[in-house]
Amino acid sequence: MNKIEKLEKRLEKTRNSLNTDRLDMSFGEIMSMYERAEIIIDPDFQRLFRWDTYQKTRFIESILIGIPVPPIFVAEDEDGRWELVDGLQRISTVFSFFGVLKDTKDKNNWVMCKGDLTEELEHLACKDLPLKFQLNIKRATCRIEIIKWNSAFDMRYELFNRLNTGGSELTDQEIRNAIFRGVSKEFNIFLRDCAKNDKFVQLIQPTERQLEQLYMDELVLRFCSLTDGQDELSENISQHMTNYMKKAVSDDERIFHLKNSFENMINLLHPVGRDVFRGSNNVFSTSLYDCVSIGITKYYQKYKDLRTDELIAKVNQLKESQSFKKASGSASASKSRILKRIEVADEIFG
Repeated sequence: MNKIEKLEKRLEKTRNSLNTDRLDMSFGEIMSMYERAEIIIDPDFQRLFRWDTYQKTRFIESILIGIPVPPIFVAEDEDGRWELVDGLQRISTVFSFFGVLKDTKDKNNWVMCKGDLTEELEHLACKDLPLKFQLNIKRATCRIEIIKWNSAFDMRYELFNRLNTGGSELTDQEIRNAIFRGVSKEFNIFLRDCAKNDKFVQLIQPTERQLEQLYMDELVLRFCSLTDGQDELSENISQHMTNYMKKAVSDDERIFHLKNSFENMINLLHPVGRDVFRGSNNVFSTSLYDCVSIGITKYYQKYKDLRTDELIAKVNQLKESQSFKKASGSASASKSRILKRIEVADEIFG
């Protein structure tokens, strides 16, 4: 089989693994589905609704003057319900404009500012618009791209990852949460609960942007995938975390074990303080996070009763280790560097 034949076979196989559908719906129809709980907007796996008044006004203005709306992206679960994955800002703008957005009442019935093309929109809410304009918005159509819940997960990941409909691209963790939520919500809930652990937040001290982009959830997943799934390490750490989450989402017993391991690690390291995962430049280091969390978890029985000053000395020994320094720095996300950090964790903490 020559190269072109292999290419054709690979493309055909990949296309056949993808189960998708698409249809056009009005915003009024989508709103009715939302009120019947047939379409779910869940900020646990989406960025919070954070468009400002200008961005929201600009979108409503676009609808009123007839500019086509970019498609939204949904994942269909086993019950046939849709979970919104891409298009949160657009959908939430319309829902909140009509006052039906749930759990965010303070964002409903907002007042527009001047439009780029229609300054007269300033100071107008939905109720202030003539009925024909309200109906124009409700009757405006939007293309819905549907990924069926039983599609191949790897292809779904690629679709979400490559999607860009005019806003900020989703982070890897937002994509993972969106994809695997259709299998089981329990693992997502586990990641969220651990990410909000007060002691963990104090150790990491994430920025607001990192919180919005589920960086803390990703750090929890990183811990799980390297302490529980290191034997199946992929060439790329991001792909490794995706592969690991695919297997872990439907294993409730594993979730219980991981929760205990994570909490033990955080409770032990919390007295050390925020410097535990920071190098000489005072910046959070995923390399340190990998080494320390792996070492402490693997040898927890050895360290659980150690005095804090002794634990600090052990962490400082790691930071000064030439082996650790060689396993950090550039290309630190590669498989070879991560495997080296696992060796260093054994060397220092074992």
